[in-house]
Amino acid sequence: MQVAGCGNQLIQPMTNRKIVKYYFISLLSYLLLIIPFQSFTQSVSVKSGNPSITQETDIAGIRQTYQQINSLNLTKQRFTYESPGCVEDGIVNYFFDHSKIVKITESGAIGDGSWAVEYYYSAGKVVFCLETIVGGPAIGKVTKSVYRYYIKNGRPVRVMEGSKIITANSKAAEIIQTANKIYDAYASKDFISALCK
Repeated sequence: MQVAGCGNQLIQPMTNRKIVKYYFISLLSYLLLIIPFQSFTQSVSVKSGNPSITQETDIAGIRQTYQQINSLNLTKQRFTYESPGCVEDGIVNYFFDHSKIVKITESGAIGDGSWAVEYYYSAGKVVFCLETIVGGPAIGKVTKSVYRYYIKNGRPVRVMEGSKIITANSKAAEIIQTANKIYDAYASKDFISALCK
């Protein structure tokens, strides 16, 4: 059977064998074009580094450091401080692995609120902070907020409020700055300058 096509040309109908051959060649052509492109894009993403994979790797490393520090038998030195309008009953604890500061805890209260902050260090650089803030009116509901700061190279990798990831803001920058100041304050024991100014 022949069918008339454009320009009065006769077109032969395709047999099943020709149809299969046509689809096979089309599929093969598609695969030859798409596979090299996918390999190229995969190699580019591996070279450039996927931010979410990098972030999760950094956080896993920070968690490992946190767990390692808390599993050590650390030496502790305790100090107290007070400053009107800043802190009542302030306590700073330095934890040492041999002669290196690896953890600092700081707590205090003012008015109807109190806080406790844990700072974790690796090679003298802060890597994690855990901040708990409790407060409320004298008569009424007391609130408790917990913040986690995952830090790499002096910058927040992730900030969490409770179990929710939040955007790193000036509060994250402030806690990193405080972590550095309190670390340096061990030499002078001037905790008021480090924490109240």
